[in-house]
Amino acid sequence: MNRQWALVASAGELGAGDRDRVAREMQAWLDEGGSGVAVVTCHRAELYGLGPAPAIDAARELSCDESILHLLRVAAGLESVIVGEDEVLHQVREALRNARAAGYLNTRLQRLFEVAIAAGRRARSGRTESSGNLAQRAVEWLQSKADIHDQTVVVAGAGRMGAALAHSLYEAGAEVVVASRDPQRAARLARVYSARGVGLRAGANLAGQAAAVAVALGGPWTELESISAPIADISAPQAVPEPVRQRLNGGFLGIDDLYRQTRPLPGAYIKDAERLVALKAAEYGAWLERAR
Repeated sequence: MNRQWALVASAGELGAGDRDRVAREMQAWLDEGGSGVAVVTCHRAELYGLGPAPAIDAARELSCDESILHLLRVAAGLESVIVGEDEVLHQVREALRNARAAGYLNTRLQRLFEVAIAAGRRARSGRTESSGNLAQRAVEWLQSKADIHDQTVVVAGAGRMGAALAHSLYEAGAEVVVASRDPQRAARLARVYSARGVGLRAGANLAGQAAAVAVALGGPWTELESISAPIADISAPQAVPEPVRQRLNGGFLGIDDLYRQTRPLPGAYIKDAERLVALKAAEYGAWLERAR
């Protein structure tokens, strides 16, 4: 039987630019006929497969048992910056859906991802408020840098993470402006918060007068130039241009900065989730034995 493996690169091992390069190499291998599932998030680039693994020097290879446990831990949020956060489970689901649609999948990997997703759902079913998400952490940091209550804050990005930023900022009392490459999409999200939706160029202009800026974009925000307001950029790789970041003198928070920050972990969640991971790993192992 073909051996099972995973190639992993996390923010604790590689910077955002290198992770982006690893993710592109993984996708290229899949496009050339490889059988596997790629999981790419803000903090990780991972590839799960069978048989010979591609040569990606910057990624760390995990053996069969290690790869199973690792994916289960990822889905349960145990490998996340914020333990138990929800976004990573959505990304694992999306990775499975994409692999199935593209024909990259085989029965063993499909079963592994289905078990991991079930573990992630079950782990979160008893979660308390002790776990948060990246958007909440980014907004907390902005609040530590500026008074955003009743002040204009520009959110660049109208996707899932942009929506999470807009929601957290609205809950914090900010006057939200949503900017997107697609102004209509920005307008749709903005309406939820009785806000204004604009394109990225207009958003860059407004950022110059805003109290703060939050960013979650899938590409560089080239329109953004000189700005003095604090910026929290949870894009991977960073969307805010390097020259803008350098001029902020401590007023910039990137995705890797969030990874390095620490806070007390929700101990009860971790204990229960680790027990569940062990149980689900054994369940998958038993299924593999029956499938031989």
